[in-house]
This record gives sequence, structure tokens and C-alpha cells, in this order.
Amino acid sequence: MRAISMIIPALLLFAAPAFAEDEETCPDAVTTVDIVECLTETYEDWDARLNTAYRAAIEPLEGERRTQFRDVQRTWIAYRDASCGYYRSGEGTIAAIEGNSCMVELTRTRAEELEGLAER
Repeated sequence: MRAISMIIPALLLFAAPAFAEDEETCPDAVTTVDIVECLTETYEDWDARLNTAYRAAIEPLEGERRTQFRDVQRTWIAYRDASCGYYRSGEGTIAAIEGNSCMVELTRTRAEELEGLAER
């Protein structure tokens, strides 16, 4: 029992960075299930925003430039999914939180980037 009581605080130190970001995104989420559910909803919101920004950014493009932009977006999606899949495939319940946090953060960043392009 003593060994377990020493291991748990050590594990929490490693999990702290993932939880720190999630506390800002999901301040009312307490359990792992709550956090994962909140992050999933947050991702869905950012993904909708990403899709809107993508459509606005690609709309004025033509020809090769349009094809290039489409290919870049497809490559980015493959990168995001592979990168976040890596985190999601980790050990324990923290892996679901890390994977979903990754999806939120990368999608948010890309949505904001595309919104900036659409404004030009």
C-alpha cells in the first residue's frame, strides 16, 4: 500500500501538463469521462469552425493554387490524425484525454490560421 501511495503523486506530476490545459477548456469537468466528453464537444466546435474557414479560404482560389491548397489541407488532416492518434494510443485513461486535447489544440490552431487566410 505504501508503494502505491508513493506512485500516485509521481504519476500526477506527469499528467499535470495535460490537465492544466484541459482545466482552461473544461473547467467544470472532474472525471476522466467528463473531461473526454467536454474535449470531444470542444473539438467538434473547432472542427466546424475549421471547415467554415477552409471553405472561405479556398473559395477565391483557382486552378493549381486551389489544388495545392486542397492538398495541403488533406496533408495537414493526415498529420493531425496521426499525431493525435499517437497520444491516444498511450497507456491508461490519460491517453484519451491527451488524444482529445491534441485534436482540440491542433484543430484550433489550424482553424485560426485558415480564418486569417480567409480575411486576406
